[in-house]
Amino acid sequence: MQRIQGVNPEEVTGGEAEILEASNMFLGRSSNLLKILTNTSPQIARWFLGFLTATRQEGLGASSDVGLRGLACVKTSMTNECNYCTSHTSIYAQGLGYSEQQIALMADNKYKESDAFTAKEKLAIEWAEAVTLNKALHDGPLWDSLRAHFSDAEIVEITLASSMFNMINRLNDTFRSELETTDFNKKQWDATGVLPLDAQEAFAGRFPKQKFNVK
Repeated sequence: MQRIQGVNPEEVTGGEAEILEASNMFLGRSSNLLKILTNTSPQIARWFLGFLTATRQEGLGASSDVGLRGLACVKTSMTNECNYCTSHTSIYAQGLGYSEQQIALMADNKYKESDAFTAKEKLAIEWAEAVTLNKALHDGPLWDSLRAHFSDAEIVEITLASSMFNMINRLNDTFRSELETTDFNKKQWDATGVLPLDAQEAFAGRFPKQKFNVK
């Protein structure tokens, strides 16, 4: 059972409603984790959503290949054995064009020997696992491979995606977030492709404190 109640989308008003509205625009739906944060800490939920979307989605801040960042999120969630996030990130990866078979290969090291991924994709997956296991600091050969294939911006953004989902994995496991239906999470497919950066910036700028029902 989920430990902390989230907002009810049908009852929420003011700034809280705008958070869910923006999430529906940029992520295709509002997850139970975001509903928890919006219910308890809306000012944080506002910035959490901005960071999440800028790091993960296409056109909202990151300049690297959205697929590489998506794979990093999947592998991070798998490595942490966070079922909630593995489901979310895997469905989103399918929306980006990856097959269920490709995603299944990522559960262990089979992806390394498969021709289903490019060299850069394999490196992004391996790097996300190293970051998650906190082995990236001492993995010189892997770092050298990254430097040979990726720009600094790509390395930073893939690392950000993995690090962000390490945090999100911990939050969802700790709160025992209830997993939504598959059909609900397939709404993420409506939020692929280049998204409106101007709309995100407008979202970030229209939240005076009094609009929130601060607990």
